[in-house]
Amino acid sequence: MAAHRSPVRRFAAALLTVSAAVLAACAPMHRAQQGPAVPADTYVTLQGDNAVADLAGGTTWQAGKGMTYVSVGPEGRLVMATASAENRVYAYNARTGQPVATIPVGESPKGVKIGPEGEYAVVANEESGTLSVIDLERMAVVKDIPVGKTPHNSIFSSSGSRLYVTLQGQSQVAVVDMDRMVKTGELPAGDSPHNIDIGPDGKRLYVANIGSQDLTVVDIAKRKVLARIPLSPPHYGVDVTPDGRYVFVTGIAGSVVNVIDAHSLERIKQIEVGQGPHGVRTGPGGRYVYVAVTGPGKVAVIDIETMQVAGAIDTGKRPFWVAIRGNP
Repeated sequence: MAAHRSPVRRFAAALLTVSAAVLAACAPMHRAQQGPAVPADTYVTLQGDNAVADLAGGTTWQAGKGMTYVSVGPEGRLVMATASAENRVYAYNARTGQPVATIPVGESPKGVKIGPEGEYAVVANEESGTLSVIDLERMAVVKDIPVGKTPHNSIFSSSGSRLYVTLQGQSQVAVVDMDRMVKTGELPAGDSPHNIDIGPDGKRLYVANIGSQDLTVVDIAKRKVLARIPLSPPHYGVDVTPDGRYVFVTGIAGSVVNVIDAHSLERIKQIEVGQGPHGVRTGPGGRYVYVAVTGPGKVAVIDIETMQVAGAIDTGKRPFWVAIRGNP
């Protein structure tokens, strides 16, 4: 996509003005925290509270029913989250918690991703079999792209020109050309691919599959699976560290985070974090990994150097997904 000034920046002045009534609607979290400080621009969806939590700011923002995925823009000014039970996306000014828009999308929306240029966001609609493309200047859907059966989540290439979408109903990953906004092909995966990440060099996809309960490592250029690595019980979140050394994969039916060595393509450790880990994101600098643990209602913090839990943050009821600026 051609580079140009982000529409998020053009709206910054307007979005930073908020009424006292809106500020009052951002409830304090009253949380307990142990261990490392929470990085700025860290957000979590709270399914049990119908809300989005700003972990660093210590507030929760009212949202809709069935909150699932969340994403933060490259400039840290915009947060978007899916209300799967309402077929809508909620958008917020990240600095104030002010609602910016509520956007109707397809049926049963799941993964939402804001593109690296801040021009578009995309939403995978499971029941519709489509990808909704949201223009962030207009805050409206400008195209619905048919991608296949049961799309669940996606990941952009670093340039934003390509998007890779898991298709749970096809055991494949759809490839979307974002310049033309069309599906151009498919890549192999395991059974019922669920969540996905891309290596920092853009050469490999890491796809967590809920049917085969494994992680498929896909060579994008060769269009082939390089390895299938067993995992703990699904459903899964997956995140590659910024240096490309490790892949962290959760499993919501269990209590551990699987650690994969991205060089040997083997599972080297399982870290106990509590019942129901799902969302997972590495923080700035690549030292700590933040894991949404649904059962106890916390975000566990893993120290990558020691491969142990170094702390935890109480969040509210059923934290589901995590987004951190730079790792949305």
